[in-house]
Amino acid sequence: MVVNRYYSKVIIIVAILFFSIFSVTANPNDQSEIVQKFGDIPPPNEINRVLSSGPVADVLLLSVAPNKLVGLSSLSLSPQQKKFFSPAIQNLTMTGRLAGRGTTASYEKIIQLTPNLIVDIGNITPTYVDLAKQVEKQTRIPYLLINGKLSSSPQQIRQLSHILNNDEQGSALAQYAEKVLKQTKDIGNLTSNNQAIKVYSARGPDGLETGLRGSIHTEVLDWIGAKNVAEQAGQNIITRVSIEQLMLWQPDVIIISDRNFYAKVSKDPLWQRINAVKEGRVYLAPSLPFGWIDGPPSINRLMGLSWLSHILYPQNMSKEQFTANIVEYFKLFYNYQLSTDELKQILTPEPL
Repeated sequence: MVVNRYYSKVIIIVAILFFSIFSVTANPNDQSEIVQKFGDIPPPNEINRVLSSGPVADVLLLSVAPNKLVGLSSLSLSPQQKKFFSPAIQNLTMTGRLAGRGTTASYEKIIQLTPNLIVDIGNITPTYVDLAKQVEKQTRIPYLLINGKLSSSPQQIRQLSHILNNDEQGSALAQYAEKVLKQTKDIGNLTSNNQAIKVYSARGPDGLETGLRGSIHTEVLDWIGAKNVAEQAGQNIITRVSIEQLMLWQPDVIIISDRNFYAKVSKDPLWQRINAVKEGRVYLAPSLPFGWIDGPPSINRLMGLSWLSHILYPQNMSKEQFTANIVEYFKLFYNYQLSTDELKQILTPEPL
């Protein structure tokens, strides 16, 4: 009896180990924590009409499955943006925004578009979960909610590509994302003095809107090891700040997203009281075809990782490596061969 009990325990332990190993290896790309599904998602080969809920999803879907998009939710492509995309993408119509600020798509319009699937990407909060449930319930169209954190870019790409029956393309894009994330993770910590560079990310027409540390809008700064001067315990949102607060923070570098503001900031007497402005450490974030730091906070930020790493830590991210990363991104994600002159124009746009 003792022997039998001993062997019974051994068999149970072996069985547990076997099934534990199997559960880990059977699906190495299981991203259940990245994706939430509402409704019955059709098989991959049956999904041919995808509705994007907002600009973050627009950008990812343009690279993962542009041929399945029924339109762009809220991205109105300018002539400067259109040149990087095929005629089919250039001619996509606006379908309206479902998620985030400024919802413009009604349930009636969603149903009329006859999508097989709705895709939303960004912060997974109770508000967005409730929205997904409500939309699926009212329209009976399955809804996919994907965590849009910068660090999960490879998983976002792989999971969405698999659901949309485009694994080969997804694998290539995900491998690029993994490479750049690895290259740039805490790249600032490789400096000899190990001193984090203080950065302020200026948004809006007056530069006084910013993302607090931990916000999806400033993840590029956090990832590379720069110090976002805008920090508030327990908060990770977009907020307004005063010029007086900026004078107290005295960031080492200012990154600006608005070209009009960038053109006039160096002449503003108030901003001149900030050392970064006075000493010329102000940079305009590239914005073609979409913002590299934000605007929207989607996979386009992978280019921002290389760019900001080169701006802040050129000794750790060389111009050659940065350039190679950007050219490769355009080829993989937009199927566009970027020339040296075009890259130069993107990095140094003509004055307004």
